[in-house]
Amino acid sequence: MTSAMRDAKASLRDFSSDDFDRVRWINEQTRARIGDAGGSGRDATARDGSAVVARAVGEGTRGTSASPLERFLADLELQLQLLGEDLSMSLEERSREGVARVPKAVKEIEVVEGRVKRLHEEVRGILDRLDEVESESRASVEALRQLDAAKQRMESARETLQEANGLADLMASVDGIFASGNIRNMSESLARMKRGLAVVGDVPEFADGQDKVNAFEHKLEAIVRPALITALESQNSTAAREHRDVLRTTGRGSALESIYADTRVTSRMLKQWKSRERDATTTDAGRLDASVHMIDEFLKYCATALKEEISWCSSTFPEDAVLLIPLSWCSLHTTLETSITEKLSSLTLEQLVSARNSFQTYVEDVGIAFTKLAGDAAAHANADAVKGAIGDALMAIVEPFIAVEQRFGQLALADIRTTLDSSVNIPEAQSIATSDDLTAVIQSVLATLPKAIDVFGVVIDRCEAITAGVETMTCIHAIESGMEHYVDLVALVLRDLRNAAGLIDSTATNMNSNTTSAGEEFIRGSLSMLDMINAIPNALLDFESDLRAKLLKLRATLRPALDVTLELGDGPKSRTLLGLSIAAHAARSRKLATFLDKVADAAVKHSLDGSIIPVGAEHMNALTRSLEKFVYDTLLGRVSLELKGISTSEVWSAKPAESAYKLPTFSAYPQERMTNAGEYLLSLPQHLDNMHDDDLARATSLSGDSNAAQEPATSEAWIAKIAEASAELLLKEVRAIASLTDQGAAQLSADLEYFSNIVAALSLAPPSALIAWYKCASAPRDEYEDFARAATSEGIDVRVVRAAAATRGIKLSSSL
Repeated sequence: MTSAMRDAKASLRDFSSDDFDRVRWINEQTRARIGDAGGSGRDATARDGSAVVARAVGEGTRGTSASPLERFLADLELQLQLLGEDLSMSLEERSREGVARVPKAVKEIEVVEGRVKRLHEEVRGILDRLDEVESESRASVEALRQLDAAKQRMESARETLQEANGLADLMASVDGIFASGNIRNMSESLARMKRGLAVVGDVPEFADGQDKVNAFEHKLEAIVRPALITALESQNSTAAREHRDVLRTTGRGSALESIYADTRVTSRMLKQWKSRERDATTTDAGRLDASVHMIDEFLKYCATALKEEISWCSSTFPEDAVLLIPLSWCSLHTTLETSITEKLSSLTLEQLVSARNSFQTYVEDVGIAFTKLAGDAAAHANADAVKGAIGDALMAIVEPFIAVEQRFGQLALADIRTTLDSSVNIPEAQSIATSDDLTAVIQSVLATLPKAIDVFGVVIDRCEAITAGVETMTCIHAIESGMEHYVDLVALVLRDLRNAAGLIDSTATNMNSNTTSAGEEFIRGSLSMLDMINAIPNALLDFESDLRAKLLKLRATLRPALDVTLELGDGPKSRTLLGLSIAAHAARSRKLATFLDKVADAAVKHSLDGSIIPVGAEHMNALTRSLEKFVYDTLLGRVSLELKGISTSEVWSAKPAESAYKLPTFSAYPQERMTNAGEYLLSLPQHLDNMHDDDLARATSLSGDSNAAQEPATSEAWIAKIAEASAELLLKEVRAIASLTDQGAAQLSADLEYFSNIVAALSLAPPSALIAWYKCASAPRDEYEDFARAATSEGIDVRVVRAAAATRGIKLSSSL
């Protein structure tokens, strides 16, 4: 055990860790050395290793001599002390060695600094010498450059002399070359002449050289053109390329485009068009859709020919096909534009729907073919020219149909007018004689309303089918103009009815002496117009509702196209008939987009107060007013006939008959004309009530809506209107009476009292002016001054009091 203790050692490595724990280190050393002391000691150490040192020390103190653990710890302490002393001595020794090396290191640093300075000086000297060499080299290089430039100028002068010498010889021999007929030699000679003129063109001797070259180029083109045409017609690819190269060598390469287009496409297709046109004229003379069929078949033929032409041209002129094909198709359709436009203009609206489908299919096929062709030649040097040629070709194809699209408003309006002229053609209105005649005519007029509304509704559907909705604005204008035409047609019928029935115009200032009032039969018949008066607003409301729904649906499909193709682009949507039409007329398309957005905004905000067709709605409202005036004049005619001119009656200036006897006086009675008017007014409720019973059924049949007649014009409203107008007529006549005698005043009082009672019997309050005149006419002459004073407090109009006094010849005091 003692030898084991002596083997205990302490190492510097044990104390190198930053987290060194002296207690743990001592316990570890102790456990390592006390392991052989016995089992109890090992168990105790295992139970509490941290108490090993304390317990061992305690046990040692109870013995008579030092324990092995105590000796081990003493040895361990001695080792630590010796280790510390060794470290101290080592540090002192190394410190002395370091201090001894410092002077030597300083000297070595000084030597290195001296070497560095000498090196800097040597480098500076080298740089100076390099600068001198560089300057000398630069001067030498500049001298060499000048010599080289002089050499190049000398060579240029030599080449110029050679070109001039060769050009002079070529100018002298070019006529002979052209006389030989060898196209290749001609082409090479012209190319050499152009190169020579590019060098010595400013030399006076060759001043006319360019003119000669141009003349020979035209001559060569005239020689090559027939040969190239022959090669193209015979599909001789090798000869066609050779002649193309000749034109390109002489700078006339652009002639290939026109020659190719005329020979391969335009002439051939034009013959097909004329042939099909003749066939359509002879074989399809009895067919209404002959033109539609011919256009459809021709466009299909063109689509097939395009594929074949792309295949041949791509193999013959692979680098030029991407430009030649679009230019040729543009030339073809530009040539045919007038003829196709004339054909399309002769079609009906229904036929234009089929024609649009044909154009749409053809444009899509051509667009796909052009896109593939451009994709195969994506690396073409002139990509912008290719894109422009494709756009021009597509636009040339659709231009005839777009021209017809722009005329859709005119075509639709003409169709509307034709349809309405046949629907609202009622010649019987000029010769009505009985109530049955008038009723039949009016029922015929009433039946035209739903027909007219249907005509207007069909127009917007045709607009979408023919123009895809791009002409919606002109379509709406056509509908409004169609409504105006319908109103004009109905107005003509009303005019004929007025003349035939002898209707009095309530707004006329004078009345003919032979004018007669509409009889009771005509009155009963004219009341059926109330059905149409009730039906027009409802029919117009239903039409606008349907129109708004169609416009919202149209916006959902058309608005994206308006956003994408307001400018012609190269996307797939711009290569459709719709996209091309939108791009062709951007201003119109922007207005349409704005209009559709307003309709959509109004629908979202539920702001439906504004009319989509304000002009048309005003025309229909004007028709309603015209119908109301017709009924108004009819109902007021009898009263007008009885009352007009009554102011000039002699009864107002009549005086009592003179007699020697005192005769009794009798109360005045209403005049016959007054009672006739009154009895007629009292009969109006019966006429209107009879008509009111059938209003609901007839108005519903006119508008197609069971809600159309929920609020018909009430008989009370018309009675009130006619009674009020009758009172105004009577007041107008009363104010026009020149003078009133006492007997005339009594008669006027009786007339006014009667008429006031009639108005009151119709459940209306008589006009205040009518009551005022009645009171003024009833006041005795000798009491009129007092009456006039009291009239103001009673609320009677002072102006009426003064006017009545003047008419009766009564002088009032100045205070009144």
